[in-house]
Amino acid sequence: MSSLRNRSWHWALSRQWHQARLPWLAWALSVFAGLAAVAASSAWIYLQQRQLADARRGLVALQARPAPPAPSAPTEPEADFARRLPPETNTATWVNDLQRAAAQLGVTVVSVTDAPRTATPTLLGRHDLQLTLRGAYPQIKLVLKELLDRHAGSSVNRLNFRTMTNPGDVEASVSVTRWSRPLPSPAPAASGVAR
Repeated sequence: MSSLRNRSWHWALSRQWHQARLPWLAWALSVFAGLAAVAASSAWIYLQQRQLADARRGLVALQARPAPPAPSAPTEPEADFARRLPPETNTATWVNDLQRAAAQLGVTVVSVTDAPRTATPTLLGRHDLQLTLRGAYPQIKLVLKELLDRHAGSSVNRLNFRTMTNPGDVEASVSVTRWSRPLPSPAPAASGVAR
């Protein structure tokens, strides 16, 4: 009988302890979870502000650089837009500019592929470039802006972003076309009979 009484007394104490401690424990866990959520959101906001400040510093540095000298302007602008495009060139200069701008802004150039199509007298020349870049979204945008400003004959056809496991980083798949002017038309053949 005393053993039954001891068990009921032990059970009563155990029940009181659980009733008294469980609400306090639930409250403590909810406060801890709330503090963890606030800390995580504060860290994310701080990271975004820091990346934005870095991007602004990068933009100021790019804008502070002297502009390349303007080519001597023709006396009369060319009426045909295709003749204002740059002549056919390889992509080495373009890729060097891409790598330089990416290095300055902390963007990684993962891959670059080129599919050239030679100009003819009736067709524009083109280089279809597929780029994969990794870094912060603002810096990738600045790299693309720098390239499009420096190489006027370039256009972005497609731009896809994919988030990475590292917070704030994205992977950009970019399709760029570099256009070049058509080849000069061959001179017409002179007639064979002279008068």
